[in-house]
Amino acid sequence: MSRSTVVTLLGLVAYLCLALNTSLMAPFFPIKAYEKGLTRFQIGLVSAAYSIATLVASLFLTTFLKPRDMYFMYFSGPIISAVSIICFGFLQYSPDGLVFCIICFICMFVCGIGGATHFCATLAVLCNVKKEWEQRMGSLLEAAFGMGMVMGPPLGSLVYSIGGYTLPFVSAGIFQLFVIAIIRFFMPIKPIAEQKKPTNILFYLKYMTKPFIILVMISILLSSSMFGVIDTIMSPYLNDHFKISEDEIGFVFLAFGITYSLAGALFGVLVDKGYGGRVFFVCAFCLPLSILLLYFCSIIEELNRIMLFVVCLGLIGINVAGAFIPGYLLVEKFVMEYGIEDSNEAKLFTALVITMIYGLGGIFGPVIVGGFIFGILGFEKTLLIQFTALSFGFLCVIPMVLRKGILKIFLLEHSEKLIN
Repeated sequence: MSRSTVVTLLGLVAYLCLALNTSLMAPFFPIKAYEKGLTRFQIGLVSAAYSIATLVASLFLTTFLKPRDMYFMYFSGPIISAVSIICFGFLQYSPDGLVFCIICFICMFVCGIGGATHFCATLAVLCNVKKEWEQRMGSLLEAAFGMGMVMGPPLGSLVYSIGGYTLPFVSAGIFQLFVIAIIRFFMPIKPIAEQKKPTNILFYLKYMTKPFIILVMISILLSSSMFGVIDTIMSPYLNDHFKISEDEIGFVFLAFGITYSLAGALFGVLVDKGYGGRVFFVCAFCLPLSILLLYFCSIIEELNRIMLFVVCLGLIGINVAGAFIPGYLLVEKFVMEYGIEDSNEAKLFTALVITMIYGLGGIFGPVIVGGFIFGILGFEKTLLIQFTALSFGFLCVIPMVLRKGILKIFLLEHSEKLIN
């Protein structure tokens, strides 16, 4: 195995670690925070702090980030994120109520800044290290991030059962520092070509308003919100209705994680073979149906609902993977067809769009759906609202299907310019 391959694989692990920072607390933090006096909305706000910071930081980074700064951003981001998540682990000793909420929000916000810094630089840096993987790097990063999101809850629950609240966060932070140190030792520092012209947020906004990019962004945003929705509503519901402890809740989440990981690997192969758009379309259609199935399982009391919840979470994991993993290539495809021909510039724009989508999805999922709506309407009605939102996301895909030449777009053939 070549040095560049090792560095790239470690880079994917580092990318996965950033997702672990927010997902590992899903089984126990909502319950712990509720015990310390936080409301459902405040819990959702803390869960979304990472996404809010990611959204804000990505907008500023696109204005100031230049190719020569990529390596500094790539290595500094995980360090900031790791230190912040370690500090988050000691917040159980802070005062209850509003003080706890504010300190938690600050720690996760700083962690999100570090994550956004790393997000925006990762695609260009790893493509520069492993140029032969350039076409598939976006889908690999999406798969790594998604795996981190779904591996976090069972791992967090397991480590929490061993050492309590602090140990999961400290372990995640130390492991992240260890991985980034190894990458820095082995990574060959190759200069990244400067862009032909300076870019800023106004330059990117011009392309974000293109119709097909808007449609893809909406669909991916609603699909990515499922991470936050599952993390914030499942844990309190299982604890309240089935008296499942924080130590055991993570293993219910394991169904979501296993199916996402397996489906992500399969969909990655299909994306490489040119079927990413078709995977995106089918899973965008099936995802709201799996949420509807979860709703019916929650209202039928005669059945073994725990087992049905596990099955539904598995189906949701498969469909979220298919609706999320092809996103990098779809956005990059449309961007290049709309006129950004420089590959580094297209990758930076794609990283910005995906980071913004994740940030918005992270706000919509845990704050609006998991915090506000769930706190007022309860579990079942929240699922119906999420079903409606995901159905709208699928409707956004239909205009692309009806468009002439869409099969070639779905095959992601970069050789032809299909968008006028």
